[in-house]
Amino acid sequence: MDFNQFDSRAAAEKGAELHLEHPATGALLYADKAEKKPCIVTVRGSESPSVRDAVRAAQKARAKSKDAEQDANTLDGLNDSICEGAKRLIAGFKNINNGDKPATLQDIDWFLGLNMMIGREEEKSFAEQVVGFATSRGNYLGNVSAA
Repeated sequence: MDFNQFDSRAAAEKGAELHLEHPATGALLYADKAEKKPCIVTVRGSESPSVRDAVRAAQKARAKSKDAEQDANTLDGLNDSICEGAKRLIAGFKNINNGDKPATLQDIDWFLGLNMMIGREEEKSFAEQVVGFATSRGNYLGNVSAA
């Protein structure tokens, strides 16, 4: 059996498509009424080498900050931390507009700032959706044959 099919690090670096859900209802989001254009964020997985490097750099910077631990103990601080993590994961957008223009990587802060976590499992902010997707290996390896 060729074990290269289990290379989740390479698959995570390539990224996978997350079909966004409405942050209040959980319904899948589409850019059109016919529901043929899903609102997609391309997300690198948490095993991605570039993501891991960025996380290490951010951890070193945070370790030097005296306020980091205190800020993390608030809902706003936790939301900020999730958004910072999500920034490293986003590799692109499809069928998502910022006004009348397609969203680009320069719109990541805008996108993540549209809503914030409120602590309800069934109502996930966009940042929560991105991070949750990135941490599931199955989103990158898919259905690999066991034979």
